[in-house]
Amino acid sequence: MSVTAFFPRRARRLWTGLLSCAVGLALCAGSADAQVYDGNAIMRQPMRENLCALTFDDGPSRYTPHILDVLRENGIPATFFMLGKNVKLYPQHVQRIVAEGHEVGNHSFSHPNLRRISRDRKQEEIEITDKLLRDLGANPIYMRPPYGSYDKDVVDIAGRLGITVVLWSVDSQDWKRRPANYAQIINAVGRVFPPGEMRGILLFHDPLKTTAADLPKIISDLKAGGCQRFVTVSEYINSVLDPEPPLLWTERSPAHTPPSAVAAEQESEALMPPESYASAQRSWPAGSAPMPLARSSRPWPEEAAPVSPPPLMPSRVASHAPESLYTPSDGMPGEAPQVALPFSEPRKAPTRTLASPLPDRHGLQPISDGIGPQS
Repeated sequence: MSVTAFFPRRARRLWTGLLSCAVGLALCAGSADAQVYDGNAIMRQPMRENLCALTFDDGPSRYTPHILDVLRENGIPATFFMLGKNVKLYPQHVQRIVAEGHEVGNHSFSHPNLRRISRDRKQEEIEITDKLLRDLGANPIYMRPPYGSYDKDVVDIAGRLGITVVLWSVDSQDWKRRPANYAQIINAVGRVFPPGEMRGILLFHDPLKTTAADLPKIISDLKAGGCQRFVTVSEYINSVLDPEPPLLWTERSPAHTPPSAVAAEQESEALMPPESYASAQRSWPAGSAPMPLARSSRPWPEEAAPVSPPPLMPSRVASHAPESLYTPSDGMPGEAPQVALPFSEPRKAPTRTLASPLPDRHGLQPISDGIGPQS
């Protein structure tokens, strides 16, 4: 007999639970790589140089060729977040963007507020645009939801397609006005960059004639404001954003230290003088820890002739470390100067005994008071 003959309800619950777990795992696997880079995340990232990523939304349009001409004249790459409905109108612009090395992203099909439509409609908006772009040779790996409005469904749907949601850190609001200085635009944290520190992912709009006409000034202002290099969104994220979580600085006891870490530590210590670090002693009282030898990035001269030490007075030399660690001092790292100190034989203290020692009840002889050598 089958198990369901004995436990019909319990078996059905068991199979239902297993099926639910399988579906849940499939959903988690589909969206495991989904991420969101919003303005705050972009602003918080430290940078070795001021990178600027120009992005143009809502295209392509009749002004796209002019934007591409200006970018090509200045040798600047950019990222275009495109609407599916406009891709159908200007497929040749998409092909030119791809051919000239720019990046293409998904911006939905008809520019709705994705939070206010059903999940099925969200999926259509994203997937149809993704297919249109790929059919024209693009490889969209980023999506910018219209109005920057998204929810968990948007992130999950994009994640299933291998797409990451990216917003911006500087909104030019070019649809509202033309700024007097594009380097003085308020960023995502509500401040203006100090002079010489302009950076981030900047939002502009492709179908605006004023933006297309102002693009040379935009580039000039951003360079004067601190932009050192213009990149695509992919280049910006790969150069700036750290995919690894921050290191957690913890102190673990030797019992919880992995064997591989212990072996690496022992190998590292074996390459250093024993006086540098003590592996046996894990903690030291305040002020008593041994100081490691000084290190320097200056290389040792290969052909440097040995320098003879200066003549010393006939006296003893004070040293606080083994002789093998020191060489003639010429100012190079790892050496300690030799210091001559005057030396003289200590005087012997006179031996004193008690003037009238008391009789010892144990029969022992009189002893000295401990000062100086015994007689």
